Amino acid sequence: FWTCIVILFVTYAFAILGIAIIVEPMQSIHAGLTNSAEKQRIEDTLFILDGLDKFMFTLVQVLTQDSFHPFIREIVHFLPWSWTFFYAYIAIACFVLMNLVTAIIVENAMEQSNLDHVLLDAENSAKEKREMKNLNNLFNAMDQDASGTLSWDEFQLSFADADMRKRWRVLDFQPEDCKELFNLLDGGDGEIETAEFFEGLSRMKGGAQAKDVFRLQKTLNKFIDSAIGP
Repeated sequence: FWTCIVILFVTYAFAILGIAIIVEPMQSIHAGLTNSAEKQRIEDTLFILDGLDKFMFTLVQVLTQDSFHPFIREIVHFLPWSWTFFYAYIAIACFVLMNLVTAIIVENAMEQSNLDHVLLDAENSAKEKREMKNLNNLFNAMDQDASGTLSWDEFQLSFADADMRKRWRVLDFQPEDCKELFNLLDGGDGEIETAEFFEGLSRMKGGAQAKDVFRLQKTLNKFIDSAIGP
């Protein structure tokens, strides 16, 4: 819509300018002609230019390159410099048109990109909520005495239970990981609290590399704690 409005405005401005610098001089030339053939020739040319609406229509024909060279040659016959006016109109109109089209394409691309980011954020948020809910369900299922902490016995039993073992496999943990996993999640008091459970499993999410990073960090923390002492 705005592309059409801008092109219309450019065409309107050039039509007003064209009437002043082309039509009026040609009318003056027509008044001074004595040769009837030349007078008829300029009258035929003025017929498509004399009037704002006619000149705008002619400019649209020029812009769309609809067989415009013949009548421009007729105008050039009387005003040799006039071809520069029409080609200036083509250059400016095409420049404006290309920039508007480019701007529209870029704007649509940015809107689509922003929409994709919003959808991705919403999807990630929903995924994170599902994962936290699954971790919470897993913790509650393991916490047999409902104490809010997991002892080694409770933690070990979860890997012995067939249904719980499936949940651990979904998180990419095998029964042989039981002891190491408990030590990684345990803050040092022999029991795993809710925050330790959620934080640890969330940070180890993402495959072997995430687990290795978490394992290294826990090892460093324990080394620092032992070096500092009580």
